[in-house]
Amino acid sequence: GGGGRNGERCGEGGMGGLTEAVKRPDELVAMLRFKHKASRAAAASSARRSRRDPLTADWELCYDFLTKVSRSFALVIMELDDELRDPVCIFYLVLRGLDTVEDDTSVDAAKRTALCKRFYTLLEADGNGAEGAWRSSEYGSGHARDLLESFDRVLACYRALRAEYRAVIRDITRRMGAGMAAHIHDKECISVRDYDQYCFYVAGLVGLGLSDMFVASGREDAFFQQNEHLSISMGLFLQKTNIIRDYLEDIHDARTFWPREIWTRFSPNGTLADFAEERYRGNAVECLNAMVADALRHVPDCIEYMSHVQNPFVFNFVAIPQVMALGTLAECFNNPLVFEGVVKLRRGLTAKLIMRTKTMPALFRLYLDFARNMRKKCVPGDASYELTLARLTLVEELAVPYVPVTPDLQIPNILIAVLVFMLSVYMVQRRRLLDIEGLAHGGMPDPQDMFAVGALFLCVTYMLAFFGLQFMRPTIERSSSSCTLLELQNIERSEGCTESHFSEDSLRTTVA
Repeated sequence: GGGGRNGERCGEGGMGGLTEAVKRPDELVAMLRFKHKASRAAAASSARRSRRDPLTADWELCYDFLTKVSRSFALVIMELDDELRDPVCIFYLVLRGLDTVEDDTSVDAAKRTALCKRFYTLLEADGNGAEGAWRSSEYGSGHARDLLESFDRVLACYRALRAEYRAVIRDITRRMGAGMAAHIHDKECISVRDYDQYCFYVAGLVGLGLSDMFVASGREDAFFQQNEHLSISMGLFLQKTNIIRDYLEDIHDARTFWPREIWTRFSPNGTLADFAEERYRGNAVECLNAMVADALRHVPDCIEYMSHVQNPFVFNFVAIPQVMALGTLAECFNNPLVFEGVVKLRRGLTAKLIMRTKTMPALFRLYLDFARNMRKKCVPGDASYELTLARLTLVEELAVPYVPVTPDLQIPNILIAVLVFMLSVYMVQRRRLLDIEGLAHGGMPDPQDMFAVGALFLCVTYMLAFFGLQFMRPTIERSSSSCTLLELQNIERSEGCTESHFSEDSLRTTVA
C-alpha cells in the first residue's frame, strides 16, 4: 500500500552496499552466501516446471514482475517451499495491481473507486482461458504499469492455483478493495485509530491472507485463524516501520501517513513538514520516538505469532521481514537522519541478518540485541521515554526464554577449523622432513614442533566439546512462559503505559 511501499527497500543497493560490505568481511561473506542460496532456489523453482506446460512462460513472467516491483519480497519468497511459493507470488501481484489502481491520483477518483470495489471480480472473470481477461494501461508507471498491462497472464496463473488459495486471494482482494474505496479521498490520518485502520487495509489484511494460506496448505494449524489479531499485528508492524522510515520521501511526494494525533504534539507551526527543517530537529526526533513507541506495541503479538509457527519454510518467510523491520526501527529510533534521507540497513547487514534468522533462538537473540540497543538510545526527558522503556522491557522479557545460554560459536568454530587444517599440513610436512633428515638434538623434537602438537591437541579437544553445537537445530515450539494478549495488555498497564488504540475486532468489522 501507500504507493507500493510494502517492504521494498530493505538495504542499500548498488556499489555503495558492496563497498560497505568489503569493510566488514563477515557481511561480505553473508551477501555471497545469500545470493548463492537465492540463485539456487530460483533455479530449482524454474526447473520443476515442464516446458510443455502452456503456463510456464506466464509463471516466469510473474516471477520476473515480482523481482521488478519488489526485489526484497522476491528474495524472501524463495524461503517458501514449492506448495506455497506460487500462490503467495500471485497473491502479492494481485494486491500490487490493486494498489497501483488506488494510488494513481492522475485518474479520476470516482473511476478508481469503482474499480477498487470490483477488482476482486476480475480474478474469476473469463475463467475458461486468458484470452479477453482484464488488463489495463491506464494506471501507474514503470514496472507497476507493465504489470497491469500483462495482468491477463497473472490471472491465467491465478486460475491454475488450488481452489483454497484462490478463495483466500479473492476474499482479501475484495476486503482490501472495499477499504481503499472507502478512504480514497482521505488526505491524511487524523487519529492513531485512523492510522491503524489504514495499515490494516494495506498490510493487516495481507497478514490474514498469508496465515489462511499457511493453514490451507497444511503447513500450519488453525491456531492462526483462531487468533487473527496476531496476523494483523504482523502486517501492521511492517507497514508502520516503512512509514516511519519514509517520512522525508512521503513529504516530498505530498503524502501524509503519520497520524495528526501524534505529530501535532511536537510540531511548532502545526504542519508535519516542519520536521524537515533543521531548526526543528529536536521536535522532530521527539515525534519520531513517539511513532516508534506506537509501532513497538505490535511486537509482542509478532513474537506470539512466530512462536507458534511449526514449518521451517514458513518460519523463515515470516521471520526474516520481521527481524529486518525491527532492525530498521532500531536504526531509525532517536535518529535525526530520518529527516534528512531514508535510513536503511546496510546491504551486507541485511544479508547477514537473513542468514542468521533460521531458528527461534537465533531470531530472538536478534530481537534481544535490537531491543537492548534501542534501550541504550533512550533519552530521559523524551516525551515517550517511559512508554518506550516499558515496551522494550516487555520485548526483552518475551525474547529471553527463546535465547540459548550458549554463545554464538560460528566464527570461533570456523577459525578453529582453519587452524586445525594449517597445523595438520605443518605436521605432515615436518614428518616427511624428519623421515629424511632424522631427529636432531639427541632425539628431541624441535620446540616449534612440540608447540604445534600441543596446539593441535587443544584444537581437537575444543572441536570434540563444542564444534557440533552450531549444527543443533532446536524445534520451533511455543515457550510455556509466552504471554497471552490479555497478559500483555495487563503488563503494559502495570508499567504505566497508555491503553492501546488497536482494536482487531473493530478493524476487521469495518471491511468484512
